[in-house]
Amino acid sequence: MRLAQGIPFRVWWLVAAGWLIAGHSTRVAAAQASAAPTGQAPVTLTLDSAIALALRVATPVQQGRFAAANAGTEVTRSYAGLLPSVGGTAGRAVTTGNPLVGSRAMAPWDTRFETMGYQLSTSLNLLGGLMAYPGIRAAQYTKQAYGLTLARTEQSVALDVSQAYLQAVLDSQLVTLATQNVDVSRQRVGQLSELVRLGKRPPADLYRAQAQQSADESAVFDADNRLRSDQIALLQRIHIDPQETVVLVPPQLDTTLLGPAYRDTAALVSEALRQRLDLRSAQTEIDATRWGIRRASNEDLPSLAIGFGLFSTGRVFDRATQSGVNQVTLSQPSLADQVGEQATTVFSVGVGYNLFDLFRSRLDRQEAQVAYGSAQLAAGDVRREVAGDVSQAVGEYGVAVNRLGSTAVGLSAAQAAFDLVSGRFEVGFSSIVELLTAQAALFQAQNLRAQAIVQLGLAKRAVAYSIGLQPTDQLP
Repeated sequence: MRLAQGIPFRVWWLVAAGWLIAGHSTRVAAAQASAAPTGQAPVTLTLDSAIALALRVATPVQQGRFAAANAGTEVTRSYAGLLPSVGGTAGRAVTTGNPLVGSRAMAPWDTRFETMGYQLSTSLNLLGGLMAYPGIRAAQYTKQAYGLTLARTEQSVALDVSQAYLQAVLDSQLVTLATQNVDVSRQRVGQLSELVRLGKRPPADLYRAQAQQSADESAVFDADNRLRSDQIALLQRIHIDPQETVVLVPPQLDTTLLGPAYRDTAALVSEALRQRLDLRSAQTEIDATRWGIRRASNEDLPSLAIGFGLFSTGRVFDRATQSGVNQVTLSQPSLADQVGEQATTVFSVGVGYNLFDLFRSRLDRQEAQVAYGSAQLAAGDVRREVAGDVSQAVGEYGVAVNRLGSTAVGLSAAQAAFDLVSGRFEVGFSSIVELLTAQAALFQAQNLRAQAIVQLGLAKRAVAYSIGLQPTDQLP
């Protein structure tokens, strides 16, 4: 096939392939940028910047940070069992009426007196450490588990955004290929229209070419729609308004193959079991629930408390009359002097035990044992999931490698077949049906080749993720 200007189709394909490998801004994104209002710069995203943005704003990551922060608060709260209790009261009261001042006074009194005092007390349970320590350890392990879960969530978000970004880039490349294919179909229709007018080609060839042009235009519409849908899905992941103008910069796609070590599934599974953060989190959760059992078992311990108390009170009679005679004849120190100069100090040691703690401890221990068993089951599931993820990732990588080689051969063969049929068609030795079939095969081969290059990059990232590395890490 040749373009209207006489450029060989092979040259056109090499230019298109160079564009796919070298990378430029996506066609649709560029069109959106050109249509942006004056003075409003489009947002330019690279794969690295999209991942970095997702790690800051993605909902799963933010929820993981909140959970980790709450776990840290629980660690601080768990130290409360080691602290003594402290209490203090102070008050001042005025009493007026006719209470009996003494037990021998049978006649009513008319009195008014003021009372003021304070009381300070503190108590420390010497066995509080035995009760609090298991709770502290459980809270520390829980905090560690949440931290590991957060780190694994960040890896998951990075892989998810990488897949969404590269899918949008692939869609853009497919749109470009579909558009170029439509251009070729249009040029052929123009050429055949002239040849039919001159009587060198039958009208049936023109009709078939026109039908193929219509089908190719429909393929462009479908590719445009897929591109827009995948772009919206990407922008939603990184919390960018889909109505904003965004330019996606295609990354340099690495087609180098991994070493032979990454075909050894058993070795990779062993490595993943050592460093997968979700498995370490599950194992840490087992430790937390084990300490939870100990904490529940210590709830029925008695309390052995030492206490210290300090209190002081003072009272001043304003009047104390009986039968009209004031019985208060001596001077009295002020309330402040009484409270400040006289005090009582109390040291105490006490043992206490609440029978109901025995039943509560037994129930809490049963719940903790259930939680421990559940954590063990969850860790077993994660361990099996690790082995499955590695096996699946290695299998998909092997398929991607085979597909990369197969599509290279297929594209070369489809290009050679198209060039041959195109030359034969120009001299009248091939029919329009053969030419259209060869063009369709070449277009499909181009699409498969573009998909294979992107899928290889995704497969390598999936392998890194499955063994517990960051999806963005370069594998040796």
